[in-house]
Amino acid sequence: MTRAERQAQTRGALLDAAARVFVERGFAGASVEAITAEAGYTRGAFYSNFASREELFVALLQERGFEWARAVARDAAGMSPGELGAAAAAIHAQTASEWMVRLFLEVLAQAGRDPELRRLAAGFWSGTRDIGAEQVRRSYAEAGREPPADPGEIATAFIALDIGLALQRYVDPDAVPAEAHARLFDLLFGPLYEFSSDRR
Repeated sequence: MTRAERQAQTRGALLDAAARVFVERGFAGASVEAITAEAGYTRGAFYSNFASREELFVALLQERGFEWARAVARDAAGMSPGELGAAAAAIHAQTASEWMVRLFLEVLAQAGRDPELRRLAAGFWSGTRDIGAEQVRRSYAEAGREPPADPGEIATAFIALDIGLALQRYVDPDAVPAEAHARLFDLLFGPLYEFSSDRR
């Protein structure tokens, strides 16, 4: 392997180990030593890839968690709100989704205590929001219409509903079935996209 390939392998192993350690011990109990021991690497290897435990924490959610949401946002062109909700629900149904929710709760708890982590955490939604806003603009532009509200705010509302349902399902899955995603997305956002049926 090249040096770049070895570094990518090390980074991936550290992220995998961090996911296990953060879920098992929480943020406060997940030391750099515990993460490197789990991954089978040294502290030097850790700091060659991440400036801090906080940076690794954010990278873990960005690269292993929120990238799923962004993948849906990128593919959202032409989807109805109900189809978008169903796609989001399919992501949450994946096995790895549970640890993503648990890590998400950890980072929110820590962000309330650590201004630097809060700044880093602000980047969680920014990329997804930007992608979603661009999809909103494109959908309305293709229909020759103006969005009824700021596209960024519409994208924020999509994110809020998606995350709210995912968190409620995590603690009370019987009350919030996966099928609710599509129904509620269609109910709440369908009126914004009534023009889409004219284009099909």
